This record gives sequence, C-alpha cells and structure tokens, in this order.
Amino acid sequence: MQKKVIAICLIIALLEGFAGLGIEIYAIRISATYIGSSISITGVILAMVLIAIAAGYWYGGRLSQFIHTPEQALLKAGFVLSLSSASHAVACIVQLPLLEIMTLNVNNPIVGAVGVGLLYGVGLTFGSTCIPLITQFLTLQYENQGHVDAGKNAGMMVAVTTVGSVLGSTITPILLLPYIGLMSSLALFITLLAISAALCTRLTVYVHKSDQIKNTPYYKNYAISALALVVTVAFIYINKTETGYQTATGAWFIDDIKVEGQSAVTISDNPNQSTSSCWVYATKKNCHWYGEITIEGIRKTSPDTLVFLGGAGMGTPSEVAYHNPNMSLTVIDIDKGLPKIIENHFLKATIATNIEFVGDDARGYLNRNHEVKYDFMLMDAFQGQYVASNLYTLEALTKFKHTSKYIMANVVGIPIKNHGYTQTIFKNWYETFADSAYVLTRNDSTNLQNIILCNFECSNAQKLSETNFFNKNQQVHTDDLPRLDKYYYRSI
Repeated sequence: MQKKVIAICLIIALLEGFAGLGIEIYAIRISATYIGSSISITGVILAMVLIAIAAGYWYGGRLSQFIHTPEQALLKAGFVLSLSSASHAVACIVQLPLLEIMTLNVNNPIVGAVGVGLLYGVGLTFGSTCIPLITQFLTLQYENQGHVDAGKNAGMMVAVTTVGSVLGSTITPILLLPYIGLMSSLALFITLLAISAALCTRLTVYVHKSDQIKNTPYYKNYAISALALVVTVAFIYINKTETGYQTATGAWFIDDIKVEGQSAVTISDNPNQSTSSCWVYATKKNCHWYGEITIEGIRKTSPDTLVFLGGAGMGTPSEVAYHNPNMSLTVIDIDKGLPKIIENHFLKATIATNIEFVGDDARGYLNRNHEVKYDFMLMDAFQGQYVASNLYTLEALTKFKHTSKYIMANVVGIPIKNHGYTQTIFKNWYETFADSAYVLTRNDSTNLQNIILCNFECSNAQKLSETNFFNKNQQVHTDDLPRLDKYYYRSI
C-alpha cells in the first residue's frame, strides 16, 4: 500500500508541475498579441513564475508547521490544488480585458509582462504550496515505521514536480499549441489541476477511512475543482478572441479584404500592431507599398539569386517567384510551421517551386552557410511591429554586406532626430554602408511608419547622410550592447 500511495503522490506532483508551466506558456503566447514576444518579455514573465513557485514552497512549508496529522496535510494539499485550478480559470477570463486596458494606458511591454506574471502567479503559488504539504503527509504517514524520511520525501517531490515543469514547458509549445490550439490546451491544463486536487482528496479518504475524515468538509475540494472546470468550459465557449493559427514558435492571423474591388488577404503575427503581408489573388501580387518598392528594387538590380530574411506571408517573394520562374529565391524564417499556413490560408495555393523555405534563425543560418552568396537580400524580419534586433547589429550588417551585393530592409520607425530606436537603425545602416546608405520614408510623415533602407539608390530614396532627420551622433547597436532592445522598452 505504501508504494501505491507514494506513486499517487508523485503523479500529483508531476501533473501540478506540467499544468503550472503549461499555463505559463499559454499566458505568454496569448499575451503576445498585446505586448509582443521577445526574450525580455519572456524573461520577466518567467521571473514572476519562479517567484510565485518560491512563494508557494515557502507558504506550504509554513502551513506544514501547524499540521500534525497526515490526513490534514493531504486534505490541505487537495484544497490548495483546487484553489490553483480556480485561480487559473479566473485569470484566463480577466487576462485579455486587463491586457487591452493596460496597453491602452501604459505604453511599456515590461509592465504588461509583470502584470501577466502576477495574474497567473497566484494560481502557481497555490499549486506549488501542495508540494511541502504532500511531503509533510508522507513524513507523518510513515514516521511510525522506525525512521523519518523527510529529506528523501522532499527531494523526491521537488524532483518530480520539476520534471513535470520541464515537460510542460517543452510539450506545450512543440505539440499542444500547434496541434490542439490555445483553448483546448488551456482546458487540458486546468483539468489536470482539478484532477490533481481530486486525487489528493480521494487519497485522503482512501488512506484514512475514519468517521473524522467523513465528517470533514472534504467535498469542498471537489466543488471548487468542478467549478473551475465549468468556468473554463464556459469561457472557451463564450470567448470570441481570435487566437490565430498556432505554430511551435508563433501565431498567425488571417484576414480577407478587398483591394480596389479585388479579393485579397492579409497575414500578421500581431494584428493589433501591424500587417505582415498583403496578397491579391487575381494578379498574384502583394498589395503593400513597401512591397512594391522592393519589387522595383529587384527589377533595377536584376538579380538571379535572392534571399529574404523573414517570411511572414511571403507576399513579396511569391510575387517575384511567380512572375520570374528563372530566379532562385531563399526565404528564411524562424517559424518552421509557416509554409503550411501560407499555402492553406494565405496564398491558398502551392508556394512557387523556385522558392526554397528554410525554417531557421536567419542570422544563424547565414553564419553557418557563409560561403553562399546572393545577388539580392531583403531584410523583413519582425517581432510584432519592431525589427528582429539581432539582424541590425553592426556585426550582423557587416556580414550581410559580404553575403549580398544589393540589400534592402523594411523597418518600422519614426523619422525624427530624437527617436532613439529609429536613429539607432539609421546609424548602424550608415556605419555599414556610408555614402551607399539610402532611405525612403512615406510622404515625409513623422508618424510611426514603414521605412525602406537600401545600400543602393532605390526608387525615390535619398542618401541617408543628406536627410534632415538623421542624427549622426546617435550611438550604435552592437552584439555587446543591444541598444534597440533598450529603446524598444524605454521610449518607443
């Protein structure tokens, strides 16, 4: 019987760890629509997660000091697990409205990340509180057998819940989100927490079949867990939030539109901030002005081999490939699941045969294949509406300069001297290409906008050094000092 009891306790710990970290991955993914997705945002949310887990362990240890019978310890563990499932269910309901309010009033994604971490940290704290309580149960339950294995029990429980956390943080983004979606994953995690609470409660009744247990209000654990499940199912049924087509590394949102009376479609990884690509079905052309500028740049340089850093909807490379079947194009995007979404939901056709898609980090791939040269390069990699900053360091641009003869970049910024984020990109482009650095802004607007950079005289562009909005005294962005990240979080 002892082995059976210990096995059930370990299963509870495994489920708690798996569900807790799985829900955090869910929170990070669904929050990205509002606050973006980057190392810093993920780091802040994970820091809040670790604080919540530590708080739960500490509080569980404090509770254990005042518990002197094994049945009390196990019932209390079931109670906090039921509270964990209920807290996460409530958090899932209020998360999106709170994020929407927060992003409207606070233009700082770090604040949003802290808010998400705190919101889900409550449920995580309750969940991790059960680990010291179950450890106390095992110690009290078997202390009359000659010796107390408190240290062994504690190590065993923490080890197993950590394994559960590892599984939750890896299986969720790789398998659950892409294949069953956000909402079904959410339902699964809260169900696992409810099952853990029920197992704890049922184990108490199983091990201690006494009138004292039967007279305790242990049914409240079942009631709270069941309520959490009902709330979650209701939320999923009522919720109308578009969560996009999920892949292992991102989510993509498709919107059917009309362009000059013709059927078209847009795709974006963050529809609240930007549109990544626009495609007109009848003409097989993209319908973004910066895409049209790129097409003109390609015509002017007449390349045979092209590389695109960032795929998005692949509107521009698809237009080039369909209308120029003799050109060889390589599209590099970190999201390996993108081609399937492009073919099924964006182009609604097979990707052109002269396009080679590479699911990899663009800079890493080019570094590993440094012997490969391209006639033309388009840098079009974004995180929401901001560039993938690792592609715009001095070191990266210098390497790209030797990879391709002609380079264009599509960035988003504000062309004024005191906008540090935009000026940092300008400064790095100028430091790399000097008098060959050209820039094209739209209608001389000083609003947040797409800006085209070239290392040749592309259409309607002017030399960067001759513009009245370029600050030559701006500091540069290097691998050692990532200024774009600094400006992204502090001033944009």
